[in-house]
Amino acid sequence: MLPFLDGVGDVLVTKSVNSSFHGEPNLDEWLGSRGLTQVVICGITTNHCCETTARVGGNLGYDVSFVLDATHTFDRATPEGDNVTADELARITATNLHGEFATVVSTEALV
Repeated sequence: MLPFLDGVGDVLVTKSVNSSFHGEPNLDEWLGSRGLTQVVICGITTNHCCETTARVGGNLGYDVSFVLDATHTFDRATPEGDNVTADELARITATNLHGEFATVVSTEALV
């Protein structure tokens, strides 16, 4: 574990869909009750759960930082059967989010 990640989490959201804002406890209510207006997104998978959480957070009015190098995804096949690499999917996610739903940042810049 990296030294700046040491510690106990403040909340564990259990979800069954691709956004942390659609789980238990209700993340929007949990953040709002504490006066928190910024969220930092990292995790798996970049182009599914992470991207969806960033989009929902942005739509709810949060200041969203999307830490691209602290997310991970996998190669995927297009509907036509072509391969899209994980790196390309991450780049496309960053392009989709930056300036619209989130600010895309690096771990180094955020820390």
